[in-house]
Amino acid sequence: MQNGWAKINDTLFHQQYEYIPASVINSTSTKRNNYFTLNIGSDQGVVRGMGVFSDKGIVGIVHTSSTHFAVVKTVLTENINIDVMIEPIGLFGLMKWDGRDPRRGSITGISNDLKIKRWSKVVTRGGSGIFPRGLNVGKVEKLNPVEGKPLWDVVIRFSEDYRTIQRVYVIKNLFKEEQNKLELLIPEDKEE
Repeated sequence: MQNGWAKINDTLFHQQYEYIPASVINSTSTKRNNYFTLNIGSDQGVVRGMGVFSDKGIVGIVHTSSTHFAVVKTVLTENINIDVMIEPIGLFGLMKWDGRDPRRGSITGISNDLKIKRWSKVVTRGGSGIFPRGLNVGKVEKLNPVEGKPLWDVVIRFSEDYRTIQRVYVIKNLFKEEQNKLELLIPEDKEE
């Protein structure tokens, strides 16, 4: 074990993620923008942009780190967008938090001509490289039509209670740099 976490030399399956355990030592959940302080930092390889999750579901994204600590922008923050998927149908959308209830969020970008069952599982999509695909986010609680648009506001109940969280894991994506370099090669649309 190195720095309190396990590193596996995986030559067959090419392990993409490492998980660094941490404890939440300070937190908020009643503000418009909520943050957690973790008891690990750059000495353990924690840097800005890494995903954070618990045994119950996603928690947030590392905002900044010092030698021994890291501050995490939680799911309960105004400007956080997390790529999610509604199972089993595989619908993609962005998960956001409206600042009201720390137990609920919403998914935007879902067409209202699609059938979504109540209590369908919501998981991470895995496209951004911050979270692996399939981490628990919550369950669909209800659907509200978006006025004047052919979209649903999908209300979800989070799987994690952000008011009581103690133990988390920071996600290190071993292939993130490779993905970023490749995606920079995507040609931009140009208007004629």
